[in-house]
Amino acid sequence: MESVVTLPANGLEAATQIIDNAERVGVRLRLLGGLAFKQLCPSSNERYHRENKDIDLMGRREDSKKIAKVMEGLGYKPREVFNKLNMGQRLIYYDLVNMRRVDLFLDEFIMCHKFNFKESILAGTYTLPITQLVMTKLQVVEKTDKEYLDLIAAFHDFDVTDRMTGIRGDEIADLCSRDWGIYTTFRKSLESLLARAETLNSDEKSIVIPRVQKLLTFMGGKPKSIAWKMRARIGEKARWYDLPDTDNDTMLA
Repeated sequence: MESVVTLPANGLEAATQIIDNAERVGVRLRLLGGLAFKQLCPSSNERYHRENKDIDLMGRREDSKKIAKVMEGLGYKPREVFNKLNMGQRLIYYDLVNMRRVDLFLDEFIMCHKFNFKESILAGTYTLPITQLVMTKLQVVEKTDKEYLDLIAAFHDFDVTDRMTGIRGDEIADLCSRDWGIYTTFRKSLESLLARAETLNSDEKSIVIPRVQKLLTFMGGKPKSIAWKMRARIGEKARWYDLPDTDNDTMLA
């Protein structure tokens, strides 16, 4: 008789269950989104707590069929038409017991900007590295409180460095030096974050604000590519980002 898998009500426990089951069949998945910040940042569970219900994971395109087997083996219901149309890019599954959605990005994280995180999946345990997690929040053009809370938690708990630990200012600056659009969105996000950080208490401000300013300094100081300079001539007269399509997802409505 086939055993029935219980899907945990707790989001982090459910994400860990998926990642562990995938690892057993040679598939590497890593958390991103709000739950990843909860896993990496103590402040996400304390000062800057927010609710996290859904699960976001990063995987490899070459593993898409194995990922489908893992998810369905655990009892998750596929969003069938979407998954067939987006098999090489993104998959969506549902836990109908706990009313939870699981988004799986394959190789690339595509929202307002596109990032290839395939190599980042090889690093870390359970989550993408903090640098890549910060990128996924800085790239959001129309931010909500949840993006700001996650970013404040990250800058509170991690310094901006050019070493393997912390938020890699050099890595972000290198990316921004080649892409004017990403640079512009990141710069605007960081400037908005500085304004939001002014509402923190004095101890928190003394930590968060200098680190945000340090990342801006990394980005500003890196020499820019010819392609960057050419796009900069057009400036903001032409839109430099995408706005993700409205999902119209009624599965859990």
